[in-house]
Amino acid sequence: MTVKAGSYEWHEKVAELLEAVGGPAAAQRLQETLSSLLAMDSFIVFRYRYYDVPEILYDNVSHARRQNNLDNYLDGAYLLDPFYQYFLEDRGPGVVPLKQAGPDHFLKSEYYRTYYKFSGLRDEVNIFLRLSDSVYIVLAMGRSKGRGRFGKQDLQHLENILPIIQLFCRRQWGTEVLATSAAPASDNYNSRFLAALKNFGASCLSKKEREVLNLLLMGHSGKSTAERMKISLGTVKIHRNNIYSKLDIRSQSELFSLFIGAVAAMTGDGTEDPLVAYHAKPPLAEKKFL
Repeated sequence: MTVKAGSYEWHEKVAELLEAVGGPAAAQRLQETLSSLLAMDSFIVFRYRYYDVPEILYDNVSHARRQNNLDNYLDGAYLLDPFYQYFLEDRGPGVVPLKQAGPDHFLKSEYYRTYYKFSGLRDEVNIFLRLSDSVYIVLAMGRSKGRGRFGKQDLQHLENILPIIQLFCRRQWGTEVLATSAAPASDNYNSRFLAALKNFGASCLSKKEREVLNLLLMGHSGKSTAERMKISLGTVKIHRNNIYSKLDIRSQSELFSLFIGAVAAMTGDGTEDPLVAYHAKPPLAEKKFL
């Protein structure tokens, strides 16, 4: 059941939310407060840091879905998450719907095909809250298939209460920022994988070809890639053909599989093209039969 923003019931919810700061049920209270304003089926609180994998601070996800979906996300799928890419591009705090964060061909992207469609979500909106230069709290709200998408009124409600949510999150999780923002980037698991994403194909592709490759991995169409790189669609097609030829692949699905395989075979700190280690792997030994 939702309440009207600005009503007595809404102000009661806000008072209860602020009273819960620092307590064990604070994050659940945040979920209940937001759910009283707009309908949602899933709610996850992430902490995003440039030097570490995303951390889940709270979620209302079932145990089965956590095992089948969220664990896969944290194992590496997050690298191609459009919301995580939004964070890496440092596009600032605010209310961000999936349509704004995602590429134009999101439903055709390998991230969608291999991960997102199994989440059961139809639509999503995230609130990005900056706690420091390198740390964000991200509130991910989702609606399941069968429900309507988040509309303009929903997004406006979230925009209107942003100062309250910012205050709550700073008080709830801001005290941890100093302790978590001093981790060295060079020794970190996440930094290695981000470096691998950046250097994927560096041993055989040009800089422009790697830019095209990264946008293709994110699910951008040729037109969107051309617009972002400020080049013609024909040039994008030439780069894509060169990429496929040099990597000995024929489709975007093969590109995604090659990327996942190369990252899995990665050695060192990620500053070397992960394809080098991938191609250096010894072939599987053939079985001998007597």
